[in-house]
Amino acid sequence: MEKIKKQSEFSRARHNEAKMGAYYTDSGHCRRIGKFLEFPEEEVCCLEPSIGDGEAVFAVTGKPAKGTENIKVFGVELNGETYSEVSRRSGVFLCLKADFLNDVIISHHSFSFVFMNPPYGTLEDGMRYEVAFLKKTVPYMMKDGVMAAVVPGYVACTGEFLEEWCDKLDTICAYRFSDGEYAKYRQVVLMGRRSEGGTESSAKEKLAAALKDADSMPVLPQDYDGEKIKVPRSFEKNISEFMNRSFDYAEAGKVVRNSPLQDMVKDRLFIPPYIVDNLGRPPVMPSEGQMYLLAVSGAGQGLVGKEESRDLHLQRGVAKINKRSEYMTDENGKLKEIETSYPQINFNLIEADGKITTLQ
Repeated sequence: MEKIKKQSEFSRARHNEAKMGAYYTDSGHCRRIGKFLEFPEEEVCCLEPSIGDGEAVFAVTGKPAKGTENIKVFGVELNGETYSEVSRRSGVFLCLKADFLNDVIISHHSFSFVFMNPPYGTLEDGMRYEVAFLKKTVPYMMKDGVMAAVVPGYVACTGEFLEEWCDKLDTICAYRFSDGEYAKYRQVVLMGRRSEGGTESSAKEKLAAALKDADSMPVLPQDYDGEKIKVPRSFEKNISEFMNRSFDYAEAGKVVRNSPLQDMVKDRLFIPPYIVDNLGRPPVMPSEGQMYLLAVSGAGQGLVGKEESRDLHLQRGVAKINKRSEYMTDENGKLKEIETSYPQINFNLIEADGKITTLQ
């Protein structure tokens, strides 16, 4: 198989080229997966490491329908256009524009549900994408967290994938997709729970045998009414890190522009207008004491004038404490030095040509 160098080149089918090579899991099958799951009424955090347009994870979790506000979906998407769309969708709590395998920093043991439909293909080092995504994703799951993974059966039955899956998760159930959809990519769905010991050896052998003959596996039922897989609760406050490894200045700027914190950021980054424009012209000339208070409080400083009239300059007011000495003779005829302290207001004008004038 041709090695894949970037996500937009995932070669799954010719008819899928209209989606830039990205194949999105059939929503109907995702809704079937959702029928196996029981989410708590409390807050629950879900991770989708290759979220695409979001339809798959929405179908599994029931988002963004009323009553699912407690389910917080965190996603990662590499394609810029797809990210721009999905990050604005109602129901997506937080999304990163990043290469999931190499450019994310995420808190470990934080998510109680993971829906994983990774890209299909082979990395340059020979490892399958499906295996690499599984290795990368499992550490982000909390103990007893649930994963639903959609992968090709011919990959799921390989020793590398099986070892990783069975070592980290207890398998709850395994199905293949129905005939029409299964014929495209031989997809199977595995549902498991994060555990310390992983799958028992006998269950592992049974799963391996079933996956090797995936064509004969039971089909994912359309209407499941058996015992539900309970997803434990998890909380956003425990996810201290969900970020890109490399800082994206452009994306950060977009977030700031849409944030209610924008005004605060502007106040910190940009020079405020000359304060006298806000104070207006005083009705009387300030006294020396008032000028002192104005200077030390910051009034009377900033950019003054206009560029069009070519008198724009920087004005800064500084208050200094000066001292002067006088010699006087007291009543006994002795000469004494009297020292007096007084404030002096200096205004420094820096003009466009560099000329500095000090007014006292």
